[in-house]
Amino acid sequence: MNISEFAKPVTSKALNESLAKRFGKKIKLENFSLTQLQDARNKLRTQLSQIEMNENFNSVVKSENYQKNKLFLDVLNAEISERGDIEETSLEETQVNEGAEDQAEIVMAAKDMVDRVTNWMEDTAEMQTESMLELADAIRDEMGVDQSQAFVGGIKPALEALYQTMEQARESLSQGVALLTGEGQAPTAMGAEDPAMDPAAEPAMEPTVDMEEPVAGEGDVALPAAGGEEPAGRPAR
Repeated sequence: MNISEFAKPVTSKALNESLAKRFGKKIKLENFSLTQLQDARNKLRTQLSQIEMNENFNSVVKSENYQKNKLFLDVLNAEISERGDIEETSLEETQVNEGAEDQAEIVMAAKDMVDRVTNWMEDTAEMQTESMLELADAIRDEMGVDQSQAFVGGIKPALEALYQTMEQARESLSQGVALLTGEGQAPTAMGAEDPAMDPAAEPAMEPTVDMEEPVAGEGDVALPAAGGEEPAGRPAR
């Protein structure tokens, strides 16, 4: 036997095979829920503990029924541990997937803000050209040239200022999206000093517990009904 084999974990399947070879009985673990296995394990462990306390060491060690039930307990413990690892892994994977979906929704919401500001900029640009000129012509025809020029003189600077403001806002929003996706860096606060300019800155079953007759059946051990169910075989925005 290689030394590395000692480090291999003993599985419930391997223990169940040992149970079958030694005592001709095997637990059909797949037929029982985790809750049922835990209940049976707890009952069996309590019974074995009582036997160990009440019987002398030699009688316990020499008892075939005790050794059989002890191996039953080992099989149950291994199966419960393996199922717990599987459920924990499944839960972690679910949490990771849900976390990724939540992050994707956040990024999409931020990108939607950029798209909305872009649409406003397009509308403003259209007002600066076609809409304003058409309205200026209509005012000139109906109210006179002076009124038309006064209107354009007051509205044009306002639209230009609005466009520039939205352009700056879109740039900030785009930087924010890049930050969320890992493609950008957090903006430096206004008035903050550049560390690079500071010379002082740092670099940055049912196993029976009856000692008389622990097992009954044609080679398979059935667990008692003990709570639990029998095993049966967010849209993106």
